[in-house]
Amino acid sequence: MKTPLFAALLLATTVTASPVAAQQAISASDRQQGNAAHPQLMAEFGGAYTGPQAAYVARIGKQVAVKSGLSNAAGDFTVTTLNSPVENAFAIPGGYIYITRQLLALMNSDAELASVLGHEVGHVAARHAASRNKRSTIGSVLAAAASMATGSELAGRAIGTGAQLYTLKYGRDQEYQADALGVRYMTAAGYDPYAAADILSALDASTGLASNGTGRSQPTWMSSHPNSADRVRRAVQLAAATGRPETTPPQDVRFLRMLDGLPYGQGRQVIRIATVGPRDTIDTLSARMAGDTKRERFMVLNGLVDDRPPTPGSLVKLVVAG
Repeated sequence: MKTPLFAALLLATTVTASPVAAQQAISASDRQQGNAAHPQLMAEFGGAYTGPQAAYVARIGKQVAVKSGLSNAAGDFTVTTLNSPVENAFAIPGGYIYITRQLLALMNSDAELASVLGHEVGHVAARHAASRNKRSTIGSVLAAAASMATGSELAGRAIGTGAQLYTLKYGRDQEYQADALGVRYMTAAGYDPYAAADILSALDASTGLASNGTGRSQPTWMSSHPNSADRVRRAVQLAAATGRPETTPPQDVRFLRMLDGLPYGQGRQVIRIATVGPRDTIDTLSARMAGDTKRERFMVLNGLVDDRPPTPGSLVKLVVAG
């Protein structure tokens, strides 16, 4: 948990939780829509990423999906990592969950991954796409874009090739409901619920970095509503409501080592995992990065919120030429 940042974000208000209702099984009509839309969506979003990280993502996703209460949830959900350079995740009816390799690269723990996937499972369980698009078919939705997560915008066709982004937002209440369901599912699966606020904060930082003209693809998760500070505050409150104490968890070494070799951006760069040496500083480590704004990008990727150097012996992510 990144305490200095969250101290500034926590406000003296409480979450007004709307009732969280979820379906007990994926309907035949939702499954039919998802089955029909999946091939088109895969083609439009760069196809499946087939590196070794994809199986890891699918395993975490199904662990969280089981806690949704949907019948045979692990088998009902298809969790796909997309070969896209945009930080994005979304779901469509029928139990199809998607996350891009670029968003995966931003994460620093299993728990952060579980929180994103749990949010998407929440959208499926609550049938948000159906209620949002009562007069639309899944085909017409895909023609505009595919459903996204935290800002719940819809990213346009051929997003991996830099095509224009289109938006179709879920309502604010639906986003908060998916947040609540996601925290419920990830906590039941044994993950730290405070990680939901961590990844939302990281996405906010990444959006700010991209907006300053770094040449990276514009992150889409946090680019509109709900307000990012409000989203983080509510995520912390949802985590506290689980009864789990807020702690500083140890570095998730297994997760970070899993990321080693993951393509980054347009695929001409990769993530490499390095061990911090006794004389390393943020400046010496970030100097090893490829591309522009090395220091800022190094801090965002590694979840650093101040200038204190990483602990010697710990792991950090570097973006290097592929």
